[in-house]
Amino acid sequence: MNRSILFLPLLLTACAGGDEKTDDTGEVVAGCEIEIESTIPTAGALDADWRAAIEFKLSDADPTATVSSSISGTTTLVDDGETVIFTPNEPLAPSTAYTVTLNYCRGASDLNFSTSSDGTPLTDTGILVGRTYALDLAGARILEPAGVGTVLTSYLTQDILVGVSAVSSTDITMIGAIGKEKVSPPEQDYCDPSIPFPIANFSEQPYFQIGPQTTTLAVAGYSIEIGDLEITGTFAADGSYFAGGTLSGVIDTRPLAPLLDDSGDPAAICNLAVSFGAVCEACPADGEPYCLSLVADQIQALQVEGQTLVEVTGNDCEGCESGPPAEDAICLEE
Repeated sequence: MNRSILFLPLLLTACAGGDEKTDDTGEVVAGCEIEIESTIPTAGALDADWRAAIEFKLSDADPTATVSSSISGTTTLVDDGETVIFTPNEPLAPSTAYTVTLNYCRGASDLNFSTSSDGTPLTDTGILVGRTYALDLAGARILEPAGVGTVLTSYLTQDILVGVSAVSSTDITMIGAIGKEKVSPPEQDYCDPSIPFPIANFSEQPYFQIGPQTTTLAVAGYSIEIGDLEITGTFAADGSYFAGGTLSGVIDTRPLAPLLDDSGDPAAICNLAVSFGAVCEACPADGEPYCLSLVADQIQALQVEGQTLVEVTGNDCEGCESGPPAEDAICLEE
């Protein structure tokens, strides 16, 4: 398998039975069978993400569902109310208890949780420079394309690494790389090129945000355009990890087609997407139906001790197995 496919995940997560509802006293009125199947965060959680939306997943749609809280925010219903999303207008405070109430056809249900310490500013942002983090993409939630999570996980035989190369009071510069296969702790594979990400906004540290902006990345010999690329996350106060990561963008799949089809059929990835219920959309640049929207959240990454990523250019190079190439070197193509 071409190892460069591992970069694809980086570029690439009414009331049933009656019409009656609660009365003015909040008493449950007979006839509603809808239940709360799950919530994000979970009830009683002590590690809720300070910047994430609060979600209620219902067993059936309730288009009348609303959310109330001392937190100022906006309620959105997905699938006619099968999922109720409450988005705070401002980030929550770290290490703080909150209550959010879902009002729906069975009555009012409180969700109590506390945020984690994430969001506490770093006392010295310079400690991030030279650090490397291993992404836990297998544990991320892939929202779009729907059903793609299992497919992507099957390709994750090597670690995806992100390194910090520079930090200022407003910006942070990061590069990406993949790790050597079956090596623990992870080590950068110097026979694959690194990826220079667009500079991230770090003015709200410890939170960082890349984009949204249309970006062309050179990945393993492919020039890939990503519309509205946005990558976010929050560094721990001690720099040992970042959490609450999100990744979104519109990917032109045509340059990646050779990863799945030797003939280079431009529809190769779109045809695969159909098998798990996703449909390619028109690309902003030319209107051709070969673009996929990618949205993932709940991305976490732990620091890899003793590892600093280096920039590597070239494609499927040889002669770099024993260590990093010399400064400014370009690995030879096979």
